[in-house]
Amino acid sequence: MSTVCPESRPHVQTLPAPELVEFIRPNTSDKILYVSRISGSLPEEEVYFKLCKAFEQYGLVNEIQVMKPSAQLQPAAEGQQEERLTEYIYAFVKFYLARDAAKARAGLNGKYFIRGQTIMVQHATKMKKREPCPLPYSKCLDLANHFLGMDGWTTRIVSIGQDQEARQHDPHSLRYICVVRIEIRGWDMSCEGVGLGEKTLDPAKPQERVSLTRAAMKVAVHRAVQNAFQRVILVVLGNGKVAVEINTAVPDGILYSTEEEANMVPVTVLDGEPDEEDESDMEALLAQMECY
Repeated sequence: MSTVCPESRPHVQTLPAPELVEFIRPNTSDKILYVSRISGSLPEEEVYFKLCKAFEQYGLVNEIQVMKPSAQLQPAAEGQQEERLTEYIYAFVKFYLARDAAKARAGLNGKYFIRGQTIMVQHATKMKKREPCPLPYSKCLDLANHFLGMDGWTTRIVSIGQDQEARQHDPHSLRYICVVRIEIRGWDMSCEGVGLGEKTLDPAKPQERVSLTRAAMKVAVHRAVQNAFQRVILVVLGNGKVAVEINTAVPDGILYSTEEEANMVPVTVLDGEPDEEDESDMEALLAQMECY
């Protein structure tokens, strides 16, 4: 009977456990790092740039917050009569994946220098419990592009129109409701979101109606995209591959079923009959909304 030495056995690498990534700001200590021992003599902009360069190599970063220096007393050096006052900058780095935060801590804690001084990197353990906060529109796009690829998902405006009830209540209100559908390519999955954007027209400046309408519609589209992404859950496997789930339990921010029930009317930019220039501008506006 032969035996196999432990040293001769093939090494099997254990993959990290799958992680769920939602389109919310990271709010757990395993994804947030506390960075300390940064010299207060440095400009905050320089500190931010250096931290971005150091931490982004470990994974997608949601946010880096550089905090203002806090004064600390240090014991006087030998031969000095008084204690000297020093200041330190600290920062919080938020990752979407806990495994990326762990790798960044292992790779940078006590090993990365900023102006000749090593930084300390630890998990942020003393955190206030906060409600989940949806990602801003731009962060939603960053997250989707990173894990799904720029060609891995698409958006389409299902409908967009002015809120009739708001217009009847205030003729100067430019309030728009938008429904957007997100489609995940390769998974045959889709979900919808509803968004609202509102601007108020100054009666003394009727020439601003077109620009304010554009702004209100853009806000409605962005919020609809944010709302839709609240349903998307990314399952990041240990080998880096990504699966997708749709959370059907997430409620709409604005309930709707049809345009009539949502108090929506066809988009109108100007009172009265629009001229050719207005129609052309409106067509360009709607075209912009398709790619927003």
